[in-house]
Amino acid sequence: MKHYIILLLDLGIIITSCTNRSVNRDIKNNLNKTVNLEMFDTVRQKNDLMPLSDFRKMYKYISIVYLEDGCNSCYSKFIEWQNKMDTINRRNDYTVLFVINGFTYDQFIKKVKEVDNIEDHYYTIIDKDLNYLLNNNDIPRWIIDASILIDNENKIRMTGQPWSTREMTSLFYSICQ
Repeated sequence: MKHYIILLLDLGIIITSCTNRSVNRDIKNNLNKTVNLEMFDTVRQKNDLMPLSDFRKMYKYISIVYLEDGCNSCYSKFIEWQNKMDTINRRNDYTVLFVINGFTYDQFIKKVKEVDNIEDHYYTIIDKDLNYLLNNNDIPRWIIDASILIDNENKIRMTGQPWSTREMTSLFYSICQ
């Protein structure tokens, strides 16, 4: 019995280390990969629309957060990004862009407000036809779901939430200097 427990622990360690290596490999393989946004014409900030090209000229760095309407954890994720981005110092040439798979912004934000009555400070694109996923299918879905920081050339510079750990915050600051 003791040998089985030791064997299971060893197996768990091997699986964990293999998973960590594959995660690190995926991140490394996708850094500097170009994120395609050209299929979208407009970006929304609350009730205002602007051409995507004008939006891109305004910001050098953008965190892209992919969400789906009808996904309860996505509403919480939207709220978390709204609240947590206030905890880090942001530059004027940085913003957050939510790409939301859904039908309308109003429908999505209504469901968000059922969870928490927050103010939307950032930009959104409503993606009715899964264009974001289809045109970025060479990026692993788990990376897209984790969020992506892109630069002015739409190159991936970082994966994950800038506030999640001190190391991630430091990495965020070092990239966005």
